[in-house]
Amino acid sequence: MDAVLSEAQVSKVYELTDGLLLNRDWVVVPLVGSVDGLEMLMPDGKILIRPAGASKFDGWFVGLKVRLESLDLSRALRASQLERHYVRTPAAAAPGSGARKYVK
Repeated sequence: MDAVLSEAQVSKVYELTDGLLLNRDWVVVPLVGSVDGLEMLMPDGKILIRPAGASKFDGWFVGLKVRLESLDLSRALRASQLERHYVRTPAAAAPGSGARKYVK
């Protein structure tokens, strides 16, 4: 069974991602650890970090910064960027028309 992470462990992960200047809203850290740990870039640009649980956390955490830096973080929002300015819609999507189209 995977162990639940402590508040200190989760804070440690966020402190490291803050040091990489990543927007906290784009870093996802589940409260339940995984067996070996996992870091991946999601299709929307968010970063999923599943720390190794229980006694494996400290060993997993040692190499986290290097593993994160090896990911292509170009789509991830930085700490200085606001999420609302980066809503991505496909280029082929119909332009937004608001509610006026349905009210008439």
